[in-house]
Amino acid sequence: MAEKISIVLVDDHAVVRSGIKSLIEVIGNYKVTDQFDNGRQFINALPLLKEPALAIIDLNMPEMNGLETMKWLKKNKPGLKTLILTLESDEKVILELFRLGIRGYLPKSCSAELLKKAIQDVIISGYYHSELLQQALFSEIERAETERSLHEQLTDKELTFLQLVCDKEEYTYERISELMQVSVRTVDGYRESLFKKFSIKSKIGLVLFAIRNGLVKV
Repeated sequence: MAEKISIVLVDDHAVVRSGIKSLIEVIGNYKVTDQFDNGRQFINALPLLKEPALAIIDLNMPEMNGLETMKWLKKNKPGLKTLILTLESDEKVILELFRLGIRGYLPKSCSAELLKKAIQDVIISGYYHSELLQQALFSEIERAETERSLHEQLTDKELTFLQLVCDKEEYTYERISELMQVSVRTVDGYRESLFKKFSIKSKIGLVLFAIRNGLVKV
């Protein structure tokens, strides 16, 4: 039997951790090798005896929450793949987490099937997100078929718009129109064009698309 894939859990609720651990270890060839009550405890324990393939981190924790933990990991251990557990639905928070390097996020109430899919997708393809997975963000076969780079598929204005959407300043579409010196309707046109070209449905999808394909620096 293949060696079990190591996963770390960081969550301040012991009961929740126990339930997730039990679930993880029955849905696939996984083993929860370490558990921590908060981000501070987690980073203080690094490097771990067994390097995990994935860390599943709660967003809301005492001492050092998921956002603070991701800021530390981005600077000190950017190669560690992470999934965030959250009830958060604020787009700004989710976008900031992706800029900090998370590979996906899940509600704590997610099903076993969804948890399994998220873990598999992060470990195998690098990211878990419905829009990313739906399109696989241009597989090698698709790239061969199109025979042109992403930059060639984007107009200069679309690329500028995409970079502003991904800016850490979190510009609104109205502010982007001012910076680009075009109307809000024109900016809406850039957004809809990108949505259509790449089967994207949301601002988060645009940011992930840009990050995954190296179109912006994070």
